[in-house]
Amino acid sequence: MLWKEVQITTTLEAEEAVVNAFYEAGADGVAIQTLQDALLIQQDPKVNFVDESLLELDPNVSIVRGYFSEVEDTEEAVHKLITSVKMLPTFGLDPGACEMMITEVEEEDWANSWKKFYKPTKVGKSIVIKPTWEDYVPVGDEIVINIDPGMAFGTGTHETTQLCAIKLEEYIKPGDVVLDIGCGTGVLSLIAGKLKAKKVVAVDFDTLAVKIARENAELNELGGMVEIREGNLLDVIDEKADVIVANILAAAIVELSSIIKPYLKENGIFISSGIIIDRLADVLNALEAENFKIVFVQQMGEWVGVVAQKRD
Repeated sequence: MLWKEVQITTTLEAEEAVVNAFYEAGADGVAIQTLQDALLIQQDPKVNFVDESLLELDPNVSIVRGYFSEVEDTEEAVHKLITSVKMLPTFGLDPGACEMMITEVEEEDWANSWKKFYKPTKVGKSIVIKPTWEDYVPVGDEIVINIDPGMAFGTGTHETTQLCAIKLEEYIKPGDVVLDIGCGTGVLSLIAGKLKAKKVVAVDFDTLAVKIARENAELNELGGMVEIREGNLLDVIDEKADVIVANILAAAIVELSSIIKPYLKENGIFISSGIIIDRLADVLNALEAENFKIVFVQQMGEWVGVVAQKRD
């Protein structure tokens, strides 16, 4: 079966938004390629060959490929995709030149080749995020999170995920209630569960993300502790949490900051990322306007993570 592969070269800042645009346009799968992916592969002792062209990628560029079946109206899908991408600057995102290329590929070529870009990744002191098709033997007290990203949402290698994961490891205490807003694959929820949170509620507005997150919770034997709900931000939440984590776009964090306090316990912690460095001031100003105490700010590449604490 032939598929249409639509490739867009964009910025790291707009990567996740472009992925969402592909799915809104009807893509059946999405693969992401960055220089960081290639470097991770190069460091893997089990890999004997790395395509040299991957090592020449611009470190500020992300190549996003979406796949559409031959039975779909690709022309209409591409038009919808272009329209969505053109709207990104109105949300404060710079998508770059957004060069586009369309080719035909065999199903077998894309369904498995993207997996070579995902390897076990150590995050923080003891967390290892591992795609299901990779073997890994934990060392010492390492916590292993098994992820099947379903060709869509990543396996924890992205800087924004790592920024949140590192702080979850630092702040979660056994027995905590944790909310994960914009959960994607659910990797941050799984980390919270493995860190012995009492209850984790994860939310995403994307139906496919919710499906994959639920499968990943079962895969890690956390289905009874981690509950995945479909919804937008806090509209399906009625719990109060010790820790809330949100790995979403800066504009959504700004919106969230104005409504989140009733969902945090006294002195509760709000961990956020998905913040491109140029939008950091907007996020900090929004949090401080709601009387949050800014506890920690950390940059990784072009991205920033923020830890804030509720205070009355």
